[in-house]
Amino acid sequence: MLSIVAGMMIAIGGVIYLTLSGLEGALLFSMGLLTILCLKLELFTGKAGLLATREIKPGKLLEIWIGNFLGSWIIAFLLIMTPKGVILAEEASKIVAIRLANGFFVNLIYGIMCGLLMFMAVKTWQLTNGNPFYAMMPVGIFIMCGFNHCIADMFYLHIGCMDITNYHVLIPTTIGNIIGCNIIPWAIDYSSS
Repeated sequence: MLSIVAGMMIAIGGVIYLTLSGLEGALLFSMGLLTILCLKLELFTGKAGLLATREIKPGKLLEIWIGNFLGSWIIAFLLIMTPKGVILAEEASKIVAIRLANGFFVNLIYGIMCGLLMFMAVKTWQLTNGNPFYAMMPVGIFIMCGFNHCIADMFYLHIGCMDITNYHVLIPTTIGNIIGCNIIPWAIDYSSS
């Protein structure tokens, strides 16, 4: 259940970004992550960095991914029945088109970049006793750079695509997010061994 609510929070962040766009939308998107961190919800990219240190099992991470998928779908499903949802769908379809045009390798690389930034956001937030600046900056950066976040992309697909055959773009992004989230913890673990 915590993962479903986390997916809903990222979807709300997606709504903010699609509504405002630009730097303002990118920074305010982080409200989703801040809510997740404060309430200790389960976000895939917030937990993926625990693989390197064996603090989470792959099965649990898959369960979180599925919960995040459902949560982001719930928000998209509710919104698509509103006038606001139609506008959001139009904006999200532009992001989906970019993801589809990028192909596997580019989405993988952009996923890795986002994963690095997501690990930085979560870890520095923890190390600074919940200073919101440290969660907001990496999130704003990955959005402004156009890097791929698998849960945000789920929401964009749900609301802006409606074609199940396009969901394959989540595969390289998810793999990239896992790799990126684990680079820093793996390096720290390796150097301390």
